Amino acid sequence: MKKILLAIHDDFARKSYAELLKGEHFLVFETNDGQKAFDLAIKETPDIIVIDLFLSTIGGLQLMEMLQQNLLTKKIPVIFFSQIERETEKEKAMDLGAKDFIIGSITSPREVVAKIKIHLGFQKAYHFSITDENLSVAKEIKTDLGYFPYLECPRCGSKFELFLIRDLSKGKDYFKLSFSCPNCGYTE
Repeated sequence: MKKILLAIHDDFARKSYAELLKGEHFLVFETNDGQKAFDLAIKETPDIIVIDLFLSTIGGLQLMEMLQQNLLTKKIPVIFFSQIERETEKEKAMDLGAKDFIIGSITSPREVVAKIKIHLGFQKAYHFSITDENLSVAKEIKTDLGYFPYLECPRCGSKFELFLIRDLSKGKDYFKLSFSCPNCGYTE
């Protein structure tokens, strides 16, 4: 059973993600405190850590630096989490070695679980740019899924990209499809 450490400040969000992950047969450790997260990471050596930017005692970026300096934790993949998008913090997190940066307010809980599974190797993601050659197929797929056939992000106007996520824990033929903005992360 894979172990996940959720260090998320908001109790409701943390507990919601914990329940979803437990339902997917993960062993979940939770805290909203940066120092406790560091102590848990050393004690439990989780397979992956989800860190909120805003934690009590120690902030997420400082916690990431501490994890990177410790021999027991420096190779554990880290995904950053925030309810609001802040480009400077995202850049800092990625520079520190984060594998991903999730904006909770625009990413569904199921997508968060999918991203965790991808980084643990349970899923494989395929990414397709929408070009003039496949434009009509992309519009048809969006319409079939019940979305408007627009292929531009409603938040920033960038062109959507098509993502297929293969969930190997549900069988080799199980895929989830989404349209995502490569610039702001908005997903349909």
